[in-house]
Amino acid sequence: METDAASAAASSRPGAAFKEELLCPICYDPFREAVTLGCGHNFCRACVSRSWEHQPRHACPVCKELAPLGELRVNHTLNNLVEMLLREESRRGAPAGPALCALHREEAKLFCHDDKELVCALCQSAKQHQGHKVRPVAETAKDYRAKWRNMKNSLRDKVKDFGAVRRSYESISKHNQVEVARLEDQIRKEFEKLHEFLRGEEKAVLAELHEEARHKQGLIEGKIKKLSEDSDALLHEVNQLQAELTEDDISFLKKHKNRKRRIACTAEEPEAIQPGMLVDVPKFLGSLQYDVWKKMLDIITVVPFSFDPNSAAGWLSVSSNLTSITNGSYKLLVDNPERFSSAPCILGSRGFSKGSHAWEVDLGGLTNWRVGVAKERGSRRWNFHHDARSGFWYIYRLQGVDSEMCRASNSARSETVLRDLKRIRVELDCDEGELSFYDADQNSHIYTFHEQFSGEVFPYFYVGNPKPDTPPGSLRICPLRVLIKEELPL
Repeated sequence: METDAASAAASSRPGAAFKEELLCPICYDPFREAVTLGCGHNFCRACVSRSWEHQPRHACPVCKELAPLGELRVNHTLNNLVEMLLREESRRGAPAGPALCALHREEAKLFCHDDKELVCALCQSAKQHQGHKVRPVAETAKDYRAKWRNMKNSLRDKVKDFGAVRRSYESISKHNQVEVARLEDQIRKEFEKLHEFLRGEEKAVLAELHEEARHKQGLIEGKIKKLSEDSDALLHEVNQLQAELTEDDISFLKKHKNRKRRIACTAEEPEAIQPGMLVDVPKFLGSLQYDVWKKMLDIITVVPFSFDPNSAAGWLSVSSNLTSITNGSYKLLVDNPERFSSAPCILGSRGFSKGSHAWEVDLGGLTNWRVGVAKERGSRRWNFHHDARSGFWYIYRLQGVDSEMCRASNSARSETVLRDLKRIRVELDCDEGELSFYDADQNSHIYTFHEQFSGEVFPYFYVGNPKPDTPPGSLRICPLRVLIKEELPL
């Protein structure tokens, strides 16, 4: 009996060892598209590629020798052996009766947790499994089933998470399609306004040109008419003199006095050509584009930045020119990480990290507002707490008892009583770490933050609910006054 068991064990060892050589060291499954590295170790192509995804330098997972991605060679022999093994196991099918230990050919009623394999009672006391954690198969299977059942539920939840993110991307894709169509239409309208202005300017310049041409032509035609009349008078005098020259001496001399007076009146020099008869070319072409561009400044609005609608909370409506916001009924918007979701807030489109910057805000009669700056969001979503500790620096005003007072996001109270605040000027000095607020109409100081702003900060705004039975007001970015300074080149 012992001889049979030993011979069976001896015959099974090479088979088990051979099968183990056909297992990938990474996934511990038979090789799938086996590849060989320069060091001689073999892996599934997918396994070794996946293990290198986040490694700057590709090394063998076993011996750590550097192995460039281009050196992956398909091991056809190993692939053929794996295919033969899988075919053979498939042909044999599942073994009849209980599972037997490969070493002792006894029923495998135990499971070794260290080696992750089925063993029999004899294996438990063998040197190979000495000191290992061995438990009954039924108990182990129950524990593992519970663990993998939890893993299954976890994976199922993860599938839901992946589905939610996918649906968000699909929603963003649809939003972008609609937004692109809307923007195309609005961009065409904005350019059409400019085209209409330019066509109007072109028409006005051409009309002025034609008017000057008519005026100059009238002057020239008048001069030509006068010259023709003078020429005819002189020609008439020439003919009369020709006739008088043939008269007798007495008759010729009798007319001498009148002839001299008559010729003196008609024989004047022609008037010299007057200056300014040519069309004034520089008047119409000199700096034409520049002059039209200066006029264009009267029809366009220049702001230091615009509101970023991609950050606007669902309560806020942004004007078509992106310069004013209003708190209205809540709208369900596409879910993107830049968007505020817990409060009616919005950011400006431009961030600041160095230098000095200033802008003014028209409160539009609002009594519940915030104006200031917010730190760059990064990869995180906006949290619910908007205060100085979480990267929000602003002054604000609330409806109610303290509505005439202004507070800051660091809980400080303004020293200025704001009875009729209409416009706020914000001055940001990134280099000095100062953020100051002023009453733009009274030119009086409201509050100053002293903070070392690390990184980029963006203009930040909040528009609260309007008072009951009052129309909602709009918070607006005030336009800049554009000054043109002309200097000689250096």
